[in-house]
Amino acid sequence: MEALTELRNQLVKGPSVSAEFSTESTKSTKIKEASIEVDAPPNVTLTDVANAAGVSLAAASRALNGKEGVRDHVRKRVHLVAESLGYRPNRAAKNLAGGNASVMGFFLGIDNLWNNVYGAALLQAVANASVAHDEGLMLVADSREPSKAVLNMINDGSIDGVIISAVALDDSWVEELLDAKVPTVLVGAHPRRVDVPVVDVQNLTPSKEVVGHMLDTGCERVATVCGNMSRVDAVRRLHGYRHAHLERGIPIDNDLIFDGDFSREHGWNIADRVLAAKPDGVFCANDQMALGLYDALVDRGISIPDEISIAGFDGTSSVEFRGPALTTVAQPFDQLANRAIETLKALVAKEATEVEHLVEPEIVWGETTRPRSSEMS
Repeated sequence: MEALTELRNQLVKGPSVSAEFSTESTKSTKIKEASIEVDAPPNVTLTDVANAAGVSLAAASRALNGKEGVRDHVRKRVHLVAESLGYRPNRAAKNLAGGNASVMGFFLGIDNLWNNVYGAALLQAVANASVAHDEGLMLVADSREPSKAVLNMINDGSIDGVIISAVALDDSWVEELLDAKVPTVLVGAHPRRVDVPVVDVQNLTPSKEVVGHMLDTGCERVATVCGNMSRVDAVRRLHGYRHAHLERGIPIDNDLIFDGDFSREHGWNIADRVLAAKPDGVFCANDQMALGLYDALVDRGISIPDEISIAGFDGTSSVEFRGPALTTVAQPFDQLANRAIETLKALVAKEATEVEHLVEPEIVWGETTRPRSSEMS
């Protein structure tokens, strides 16, 4: 009783708990009366329950998990105290201890998944990886704030951890999720935070290599169509474009740097502005913009790559493009997803993890850029 009262006093605005116990001559304790008023405090631990019930941590765990080795009156007392304190067991820890499969949440942040090839590819890879790791998967696809039911599942431990795509980082509610104590892994870097583990593809170096290839095969004015510059991947791909020029001593013409938003529509709509700058090569920050630009240039009678070379990033163009193979930086989605789940499982198990793990992509040399010297007859 004293332990329970002490714990109650330590919890600011915590539960109001009163429990009266009587001791029989046999020294076995039974519950005589209990009145409970609960405003459940946050983060009540098993240790708090054990201390309040006057038993060891091991005994409290066995009592709450229905294990043998605990007397009935002790088991009842532990359950009463746990209920009065608003204790909720961490299902992730229970699954880990028992070797059971867990459930992970995946927040994608894409409203129209049906026409977003990147999002579909990443989702498929995460789904495949969750099956391979014997993990359950709950998907929150769009950018709207999750329902209260989903948030409650996270808060009460029904979801062991979450994977968040960098696409969703523009949504304000995601920051609240990152501040929560649930284990979290990002697929794609955060523009400001370094306190959340990240699994990402290498963006700068392959972008530099693709742009460098254009410059080395005769292009003199290579333009770039950027992605959403609030995202780290877009910034790093632009850095790659700049590095390719700097390494060759070629001045950077800001008139050749165009804004973008990663959409195919933007690639189509920006074609006239790009043509006005008179480029002979264009590196787009993703395949969708590259395909939109390709369609617009061909529609205007431009020969690709004879007049203008085009390259993209992601490696998703083959899914929906019937034209010549696009030169692109292909993301290894399966590796990204597998690494993300491995990292999340390590976090749940409270093991050390890397702050940022970069996966190497593959440059696929297609027919929309001029051949490399090794490919020329």
